This record gives sequence, C-alpha cells and structure tokens, in this order.
Amino acid sequence: MVRENKLELLQKRIRKLEKEIAISQSVARELKESQKRYTHFFEHSPVMVYRTDKRGNIVDINESGVDLLGYSSRKEIIGMKTRFFYADPEERVNLLRNVNKFGFVREFETRLNRKNGTIINVQVSAVQRNINGSMDGYEGFVLDITCRKEAERALIESEEKYRTVAENSLAAIFIHQNKRFCYANQRFVELLGYDSATEIIGTAFWETVHPDDRPVVKERGLRRTKKDFYPHQYPFRALKKDGTVIWVELRAARASYMGQPAVIGNFIDITQSRQAEEEIRLLTQRLIEAGEKERKQIAADIHDEFGQALTSLHFDLEAMQRSLPREAVEQINKFGSLIAKIEKLADFVRKTTSYIRPDVLDHLGLIPALEWYVKEFIQRHPDKKIKMKVTGFKKRLSPETEIFLYRFCQECLTNIHKHAQATSVKIMLTTSYPWAIFIIKDNGIGFQQSKSGLPNNIKTHGIGLQSMKETVAALRGKMDIISGPGKGTSIRIELPFNGENNE
Repeated sequence: MVRENKLELLQKRIRKLEKEIAISQSVARELKESQKRYTHFFEHSPVMVYRTDKRGNIVDINESGVDLLGYSSRKEIIGMKTRFFYADPEERVNLLRNVNKFGFVREFETRLNRKNGTIINVQVSAVQRNINGSMDGYEGFVLDITCRKEAERALIESEEKYRTVAENSLAAIFIHQNKRFCYANQRFVELLGYDSATEIIGTAFWETVHPDDRPVVKERGLRRTKKDFYPHQYPFRALKKDGTVIWVELRAARASYMGQPAVIGNFIDITQSRQAEEEIRLLTQRLIEAGEKERKQIAADIHDEFGQALTSLHFDLEAMQRSLPREAVEQINKFGSLIAKIEKLADFVRKTTSYIRPDVLDHLGLIPALEWYVKEFIQRHPDKKIKMKVTGFKKRLSPETEIFLYRFCQECLTNIHKHAQATSVKIMLTTSYPWAIFIIKDNGIGFQQSKSGLPNNIKTHGIGLQSMKETVAALRGKMDIISGPGKGTSIRIELPFNGENNE
C-alpha cells in the first residue's frame, strides 16, 4: 500500500516535469522566433538601429547605420563613444537627460558627423534598456532627415525672399478671396492711408473703390474669378481711409491661395499722371478751340472784307459797263470779262472760307458738313470714288468732337489724294453709345506699320497720323490703324459723345 502511494506520487511529479519541460520548450521556441524577428528587423531596417552600454559606447549597429554614418563595416563603429558623432555635444547631453528622466525620447532632432566630416540632420528615438530591473544601456532608431531639413530651409528662405519683396515693393500688393482682403502689403496700407494691414484684412474690396466706378470694377472682378479676363489691368478711382479720391491702375490675375480660388493683384498710384493727362487734354482741347476760333475769324475776315470788296468792285464794273454807249462793243465785252473773273474769284473765296470753316458745321452739324465736303472733294478729284454711310445719329455730338471728326475726314482725304494712290474710298460714321465711331478705308498702296500702328518711316509719311493719334488720345478716344504694302489702309477712331471717357 505504501509502495503504491509512492509510485502514484512519483508519476504525478513526472507528469508535472513533463509539462514544465513542454512549457520551457515552447518559451524557448518563441524566444528563438522573437530573436529571429528582431535580428531580421535589426539587419534589414531601412533606418539606423543601434545599441549602447550605459556609458555610451556602441555595442551594436545595423548596416543602415553603418551606411548612414559613412563607415565601411560595423567593426569600425562598435566600441566608439556616441559623443564623437554629435556635431553639438550639448545636444547629446539634452537627449540623455530626457531619456533618463522619462525613460524614452521620440523624434529628437539633432545633427551627426559622418566619417568624411559632413554633417547630416537626423531624428533620434531612444529608450533605456533594462535587464532584470537594472538599466543596462540605451537603444534606438536614427532617421536621416537631411533632405527634409534642406527643403524646409529652402522653403523658409523662399518665403522670406518673397515676403521681403512683397513688403518692400513700390506697388500695393493684395490678395482677394471670398469677396474680402486676406493679405495686404505695407505699400497697400500706406497708399490707402491706413495704420496697419489688420484694418484692411477682412474688409470688402468694393469699399476701396469710388462709388461711380464700382459697377464696372465689380463686374470685371466677378468675371475674373470665373475665367481668364481681359483687360488684366485698367485704371479706376480708389478711396482712401479718410475719403480722399486717388487714381490707381489695377493689375490682377486669378490664383490659388490656401487651396482656394483667389485674385492676386496690385495697385499703382497714377493720380499725378492722370492729372497731367487731364491737363494735357484740356490744353489740347484749348488749342483745338483756339485754332478753330482763329480759322473761323480768318474765314469771317476773308468773307467780310475781301467778299465785300469784290462785291463793290463787281457793282462798280457793272455800272461802268452800263454807262458805255452801245456801239463800244469791245469795251463792253472787256468789262463783261472782268465781271466774270470777279464772280469766279468771289466763288473761290466762298469755297475757301467754307474749307477753312464751313458755316454748315456750326448751323446744321457734322453730317451735313461732311456731305458737303465730300461732294466738293469729288468735284475737285473726279478720279476718286467715295461712298459715305451714316447711321444711328439722333442728336448732335459735342462741339469739339464734331470739329475734330470734320478735320479728321479732311486730313484723311488729303493724305489719300497725296500719298495713297487710291481710286476708291469708303467712309462710315455710326454710333455705339457712348462712342461716336468714324471709319475710313481706301484701296491704295498702304504702308508698313510699326508696333504703334503708324508708318515705319514716320518722319516722311506719318506726321499727320501721329498728330491725329495724339489728338484722339487727348480727347479720350481710341484710334486703330490697319495697313500693309499693297493692301490699302483702314483707320477707325472712337470718340466719346460728350467729350468725356465713359468707360
């Protein structure tokens, strides 16, 4: 009985030992697999993996770490002190302080020396290694972030460069998004009389535009946000903080800002140039008015003085002719010849005064004056075929516009007769409110145009056109010339109805 109990006890102990052995073998297998996985990870990790003892000596490093530090094998590195690798030893001290305090550190950025002396930017994640409850050393990962840091530095330099350019630009630069300013440089702040950009950011763009110019600026702005829009630059009146009105020229284009559609633009203060243009326009207008006044005075003087003298001479000769006896036929005929010459001279004087300043222009307006002049021109030059068409006129234009269009037609027909060698001329006068449009085309020899549209050899062939173009600009109009050798010439001008630019 005692022997049976001992045998049963022994069998239990054997089964227990067998179970413990099985568990140990399982743990050993798992440990071996874990070591294999760790070894595989250690050897094949794309980032540097290292281990050190607690004094900071490297006890192991993977091939990625060897390559990262620029060495040829592990043997060169194992045993080296980690402090030799830090470009700034103080950064290693900070890293260890944090590891010892918290037990680990993640993504600590520092710089390491490579074997060839170059310095790389890295990111270190480290942890204390504990064995049986005591700190045995450190281990961690090192990621090369040199390319990222260089990109960050390049981005910072680029941002600083463009910020410097924008903030010190002579142009007022802004970004407009969702109907509000979201950026304004210092020049923009100064131009509109604000104290800082914060006063402008968030305000509506239209608040800086003069009320009379808001419709056209708003309409163009809305179209620009949807598609490419021309013109990309144009002038308008802007309002400063204190209500002062200034002229600015806007240049703007669509862009993307913070991933959203926006408009980037700039203002240039053109107040002085606009004032100068206005002074030039007024001066040109006064010169035109003075010239026309002088023409009118000369025409009146010729008509009155010379005309009256011819009329008096005509009456005197008729009286003398009637006083002769009927048998003095030869003398009577001579007086008749003199009277005919005086009548012809008087007719020439009337035509000359009408050419200098036609009465019909003052009394009936531009269109009858042009019709009369074209008729007279055809009579003087029967080889020219001229067609004139007028449409859309329901009221008279401003006096300066009528005078200029009349003189423009005179100048064009004179040039065609002298230089173009044309046989056919078409004239069209129409309206497209608020513009009066005058077009004249000929089938002459034409000319080679320069970039300005004027003849290349302007000194000998383009003075008249240059003068006309300057006068059109002074009257706030537009002038386009199309020509080419052997292709004739077409000139189109647009002048505002009331002498003011309504665009």
